[in-house]
Amino acid sequence: MSSENLTVSAFDSRKYRETLGCFGTGVCLILTEDDDGNLRGITANSFSSVSLHPPIILWSIDVHSDRCALFTEASRFSVNFLRADHDDLSRRFASNSDAILSGGESELGDLNVPVLKGALGHIVCETSWRQKAGDHIVIFGAVKGFQSGEGAGLGFFKGQYVPLPDTER
Repeated sequence: MSSENLTVSAFDSRKYRETLGCFGTGVCLILTEDDDGNLRGITANSFSSVSLHPPIILWSIDVHSDRCALFTEASRFSVNFLRADHDDLSRRFASNSDAILSGGESELGDLNVPVLKGALGHIVCETSWRQKAGDHIVIFGAVKGFQSGEGAGLGFFKGQYVPLPDTER
């Protein structure tokens, strides 16, 4: 690899996104309720476990997102890990700020926080703190409940949805 590939002086955001795409991630749907009681969501792949003791996770949202205020002000939320066949659901909440999850698509999880029915797994959190980082806000959640299931997950790699394998333990 030449040193010119490592410089950021002539930053090319398109090439940077292509490089980031070389790291495959899982896809999740973050859910919270708006002031009218509607279940609103946003697709995210910027999710990570931070700590096991105590259990803490993080995810981030673009400050320019029309849902940024909703999620940064929410006191509770759920992280729902999408199944391999949830690519349409992921697209719906990635691009449509008006998308609302119907009652038939959700159920109540721990703390009466709505979670996605049929998700591969979910984590229910109380918002612990928020931190601005560049053009995103990182939201940290104290884990209050979780559940996992069987099946293949939905991944994102080089700009495409990909199925993540369902391996037996």
